[in-house]
Amino acid sequence: MSRKDRLTAFGEQAGFTVNVKSDSVQAVEVPCLLKDGTIGTCTIETSYDPASGKPDKRIGGDFHAVLITTDGKYDGCVYHADGTPIGNQVGGDGQTWSNISIKRGAQGHPEPDETAHDLLHRYAKHIVGAVSAASNTEPAALAISNPFHIPNTFEARAAIAPVQDRIRGQRIAIIGLGGTGAYLLDLIAKTPVSEIHLLDSDRVDWHTLNRAPGAPTAEEIELVRAGSLLKVDYYYSKFAAFRSGIHPHPFQVDSPSMFARFLADHPIDYAFVCIDQLTDGDSARQDAVYCAVMEAGVPFIDSGVSITLEDCAVRGAVTTSAFDAGSDAWKGAIPNAKLEGRAPGYRNVQLPEVNALAASLAVMEWRRRTEQYVSESSSFLHKLRLEKPHIASVGTDSQESRA
Repeated sequence: MSRKDRLTAFGEQAGFTVNVKSDSVQAVEVPCLLKDGTIGTCTIETSYDPASGKPDKRIGGDFHAVLITTDGKYDGCVYHADGTPIGNQVGGDGQTWSNISIKRGAQGHPEPDETAHDLLHRYAKHIVGAVSAASNTEPAALAISNPFHIPNTFEARAAIAPVQDRIRGQRIAIIGLGGTGAYLLDLIAKTPVSEIHLLDSDRVDWHTLNRAPGAPTAEEIELVRAGSLLKVDYYYSKFAAFRSGIHPHPFQVDSPSMFARFLADHPIDYAFVCIDQLTDGDSARQDAVYCAVMEAGVPFIDSGVSITLEDCAVRGAVTTSAFDAGSDAWKGAIPNAKLEGRAPGYRNVQLPEVNALAASLAVMEWRRRTEQYVSESSSFLHKLRLEKPHIASVGTDSQESRA
């Protein structure tokens, strides 16, 4: 995204418009916090050299200053949530306008802004963010679907809302809350998906806590000691205060019919499968899950860790496999699907950093397949071997290539 587009995208999200003239740029009707906590709007303006696009000091009085004009007769300042003015007021008439100066970089070593759009974007993030922080709600223009119990200033600050719009409102299922599934929940919970369904029948054990994000409370440790704390309840409690839409389901997917009954009450758009390899006769336990998700027509990503100990050192791989809705390609390709699959099955030797990596790769692949990244996925299987410093992409022809 270009610097110009970052400012424009932020304006679309926050409800202001950007006007570009031959030698100046304006952000108009920017939500701001005024004196005594009043929410209003203002105009942010700076001038620039048409040849280079870099800001100059004709408007604002300095290369890193801007002109702020509030839309109404106040004291000419815009404020932080704590009631202090934003920036250093370097000029003004005490009623309707002021120049404010916020340098980029360290106080003693300011850095120049690359473009006038960069400069305005930096100021707009400060000013709009103060409105959210002060009111504990977002300006009307920012009242997008927000599952969080806190102001969603992250999207405004990073101008990433147009990207996240592609998954806003999605309903996600995480099947398996072991080491990888727990970290996957930690990442997905911080996205604006509307629902996250947790499917796992296991209880929390001591080893669970050594590979999970965060740490248990004293009360939770006592519940583990008593053997009465379910994984879905434990992780629900960790994120319910932060966001809505998390739903614990203490059962194991063991057939397509069971999963179909679940979907009748809880439709989902995407599934993540993160379960251990357990065999029952000639078939691996995961096969029931893959069949269930495939027959339900739900796209899914399988993620896991295949590591072993060799001469008191860890070796192995982290794998991520992605499949379209209704695809049966997992039968011959997924690392732990059936014992005769091409790749070795997952092993229950786990380290939290490796689980976190597996979860991160799965979420990145999901973002890629929902068009949040510029890059398109070139493969349904990605493998990162701990012994090699690169990710191998495996296509349908089974050939590995560096990614």
